[in-house]
Amino acid sequence: MPTAAPRGSITPGGLPMRLWHLSAIILMLGLVMAIARDPVGCVALIVFVTGLGEVILGTTAIMALFQTIGALGMARGLLQHGQAVAATTFVLVLATGVMSLWLFVGAWLVRAALP
Repeated sequence: MPTAAPRGSITPGGLPMRLWHLSAIILMLGLVMAIARDPVGCVALIVFVTGLGEVILGTTAIMALFQTIGALGMARGLLQHGQAVAATTFVLVLATGVMSLWLFVGAWLVRAALP
């Protein structure tokens, strides 16, 4: 069970930040900045972050899609079926748009990072 943070803590969730957390964050930031100095490393970081974002967005979209399909199965009347179909369509359109936008922003950043 996590303990409450002391008064004046700046960490979200109320958990205290330990010294090893700060050390790990500084180490990771140093590693990322060292990799980003080289153009190949910069492109690799952009591709990694873009891919990670696509995985997160895709997983979120699939979970939302399962909820809307579940609502379609639980619907009892014509109005509820229409709402479930509309929600499913909205999730599909929104997820496709957001994931495409994220991919195109990543591709634009790769193109901008190349000399």
